Amino acid sequence: MLSSKGKLIELIEFGNEIKEIINLWDPMGLTDFCPEDEYETEVKGIRNLVVNNRNIDKKSLAQEIKNIFEYYFSNEYNSKQEIEEHIASKIIEKSKKYKLNFTLPNYYDTKKIIFKNQKEADIYINLCIKINKIINLWDPLKIMDISFHNEYSYEINRIIEELSKNISAQDLAEKINKIFKSSYNELYEIEKNEEIKIARKILKVYNIEEGRGI
Repeated sequence: MLSSKGKLIELIEFGNEIKEIINLWDPMGLTDFCPEDEYETEVKGIRNLVVNNRNIDKKSLAQEIKNIFEYYFSNEYNSKQEIEEHIASKIIEKSKKYKLNFTLPNYYDTKKIIFKNQKEADIYINLCIKINKIINLWDPLKIMDISFHNEYSYEINRIIEELSKNISAQDLAEKINKIFKSSYNELYEIEKNEEIKIARKILKVYNIEEGRGI
């Protein structure tokens, strides 16, 4: 759990250094025609894993890098162990200048969901995009100008999980408070009624898609 704004900024800076390493590596050959944030989900996973395992060695991190990319890209990911170990070494070296002594959410923060058809999948993806936009515009930690566009992905996914429970705006506002407090502790300080406003916006988006059976 993060305990100060300084630690949060340090975490973001470390993530940006990993992002630079991964983008230069470009294991999926995407950076020539995709945005520079294409690997942010994988980078955030690697970042959180290294922070949670400060004594991780090169071989173990290389295997985790492989696991993360296979998790998100499946059989499309194909790289050699020596390359993964080289990337792992670079990341471990970068990590040495940071005092990242806290625990972060697991990097598999997006649950794999089985959809009945493509339409159902498209509706769910559209919902995620809209809620991500709501949370990022809100930006309760005021970090969007320096951090990843998916920095709040763990919290967003927890919020989406609550939506299937026929939850009220007030209940969702309380859940949003607990979710962000759990991740950011006293760093999460907002004005009165912010959460209820966000909860109403999210429920409005959700209700537009009511009956989609996710």
